[in-house]
Amino acid sequence: MSRSIPQFRSAYSEPSRLSDLSDFEPSLTQQSFKDDADINVLLERFKVTGQLPQGVRLPTYGDFTGVSDYRTALDALNTARDSFMAMPADVRARFGNDPQKFLEFCSDPSNLDEARKLGLAVPPPHESPAPAGSPSGTVI
Repeated sequence: MSRSIPQFRSAYSEPSRLSDLSDFEPSLTQQSFKDDADINVLLERFKVTGQLPQGVRLPTYGDFTGVSDYRTALDALNTARDSFMAMPADVRARFGNDPQKFLEFCSDPSNLDEARKLGLAVPPPHESPAPAGSPSGTVI
């Protein structure tokens, strides 16, 4: 005497109905903006021009020694994680996707030049050339 195994129905057991796709009207998506939304294109533009798209903030880190309770600490950790994850993937990969390695890197002043190259630190202020009539470069 053989028992039959009950069959369960699911969305995956039904054949897909391709005719449903033809019921839609033509797409209103404007393909001319596709490069402005592609992260790979945006990163390549940044590598060439060194400028971020408008509205993008540089990631920052901070001193959280004033954290006094669990909720504040948890909020600080979540903010730090979100800031780290907001960085480009190749920069995160430079630190092995480890926020602790990133923090150690940023805490060492000898890494300032490399941090500037990675776009993690503000570029140095441009020095103005010395006036022609002043040999010491100071104007009295």
